[in-house]
Order: sequence, then C-alpha cells, then structure tokens
Amino acid sequence: MDLQAVDIGDLIRSNIDSAQKTAREKEVSLNSVMPCDGFPPIRGDAGLLREVLRNLLDNAIQYTPAGGSVEISVARNDGFAVLTVADSGIGIPQSDQTRIFERFYRVDAARSREVGGTGLGLAIAKHIVEAHGGQIWVESEIGKGSKFYFSLPLAS
Repeated sequence: MDLQAVDIGDLIRSNIDSAQKTAREKEVSLNSVMPCDGFPPIRGDAGLLREVLRNLLDNAIQYTPAGGSVEISVARNDGFAVLTVADSGIGIPQSDQTRIFERFYRVDAARSREVGGTGLGLAIAKHIVEAHGGQIWVESEIGKGSKFYFSLPLAS
C-alpha cells in the first residue's frame, strides 16, 4: 500500500463525480454531507480507499429504486473518520447482514446476476478497510434502505 495523508473531502467528491452519471440514469439523487470546518486527513492508500467508496456507492445506486436517494457523510469518532453511505433502497434482510462481507456471498443471487454482481465487492472493501486499521459494517431494514459504515484512522 502507498500510505499517504488523504483528504476525505477529495475522496468523497471524486467518487460522487464518478457516480453522478449512473445515479442520474437511475433517477437516484446522490449527495454528500461534509463537516463545515474541514476534516483532518486520514492515512491511507487513496486508490484503494477510492475503490472501497466506489463499491459502496455503486451498490447503493444499483439497489435503490428510481426516485430514491444515496447520501455520503463523514464524522469523527475517537481518532477515526467514519464514512457512511446511506441509501433509501430495498434493504438487506437481518439474516444476511452478517454474511454480506464474505467472498461470493449474494443476498439475492438472481437479482445480483441481473445487475452484474459477483459477490466480491464487499469482501474486497472489507479487506482494504481492515488493512488500513479500520472496520466496515452495515445497518439495514427491508424496504427502508441500508447504511454502510467504514472507519479509518485519522493521520497523526
């Protein structure tokens, strides 16, 4: 990994810019909520962290119906940046939430094939986040959407 100080705002903005076209095509609004006073950098590999956020955004957009929304936010918590990708999508059953970060696991295999899922994206995201000293987790309710969180240590 190429560890450097990474600006969270730049990371979020570049991913939103990349995902806007797909979101518009699906008629899903895509927004970010950033702290007003700036945010301290994290120490990480910008390319790998971009991949994590891109995966979470792509999933959120894919599983959110037209007219829905996806929002990225960031907060500080005990020396960590905690990024959240929240959607108003279809949600994930409680029984599947503990397994979605496993390689090749898909909640609905038929639906995942329809949108092109392989079951690897979240496993890769977990590996990258943990390699940076962080954690990744989900909160979700069927019909009410999902919130994916991942924490990354702030640069000292």
